[in-house]
Amino acid sequence: GRNLLAKMRSLLVATALLGCAEAFAPSAVLPTRVPRVAASTGAAGVVCAEAGPDSRRNLLKGALGLAVGAVLPSVPLPAAAAGGEKCVMEIKTADGIAGTVEIELMPDVAPKTVAAFKEYVQSGLYDGTAFHRVNEFAKKKVLVGGDPYTKEEAFCNDIDTWKGQKTCSAGAGYGPDGWLANGKRGSGDDDKATRNLWDKGGPPGWRRDGLSKIKLEPEFGGKHERGAISLRRFNRPNSAGSQFIINLADMTKEMDGQSAVFGKVTKGIELLDKMDSKMVLKSNTALDFPRDDDKFVTTWSAWDRPVARQGITSIKIE
Repeated sequence: GRNLLAKMRSLLVATALLGCAEAFAPSAVLPTRVPRVAASTGAAGVVCAEAGPDSRRNLLKGALGLAVGAVLPSVPLPAAAAGGEKCVMEIKTADGIAGTVEIELMPDVAPKTVAAFKEYVQSGLYDGTAFHRVNEFAKKKVLVGGDPYTKEEAFCNDIDTWKGQKTCSAGAGYGPDGWLANGKRGSGDDDKATRNLWDKGGPPGWRRDGLSKIKLEPEFGGKHERGAISLRRFNRPNSAGSQFIINLADMTKEMDGQSAVFGKVTKGIELLDKMDSKMVLKSNTALDFPRDDDKFVTTWSAWDRPVARQGITSIKIE
């Protein structure tokens, strides 16, 4: 009887080890990301959660521990996977929108894009910026943010222009009252020259053209479905800077395979839905979604500049 039990135990252990070996094979189809929804804290904000880098290995260790532990109770189960990271974005708009939105980062889909986003967050690049485009067309809607020229303070990019000078904004694109003059209300404290730089801002050394010192390797995976967040690219595949697009509708037809999805809103998207796409003025250019294939490039109207500031107070990694 003891010999039979020992053989059964050996067989179970060998089976579990074989399963782990197959799981680590290149052709194995296993989830590499374990979603982790973080609880929001404090004031209005966006919470981003990311699984730890060892989640896949720890998951397989856990499976092995359970299999072996069923017949070998003396084998301890592994500890839970290490905690992930959170980023908190505080949102406050001039027309009274505030709340918490949670975003899950996707380092398994776009690791270099996620790393770049974290770098921009940690440098404070996003603090005090705003969603400068709220565009709706054919029942689809997107938000564009992440341009440091939308800060309500002076900002300079450290790359020289063709004139040999740095490009700087004076800030105050909206001014202290947070509004642009429109048909329903006046405003005399905003700076038009600053607004003329919107869409052109990014991290130090970045430009939209080929003179940019930053060239982010394209990671054009992921689905551009409702709630997806991607780094905005321009004419070149490696032209993404710090600007990002949040899809409030399914944009898979327009964007899949052409820009890098690095996260997805998992809670609070209804707050973003409230951002007004009707009370808008004209941006300097139409909003397009560049492609590298021979398919038609989708282009939306330039009427998408909010008259009320859609502010992002700060983004922090926790």
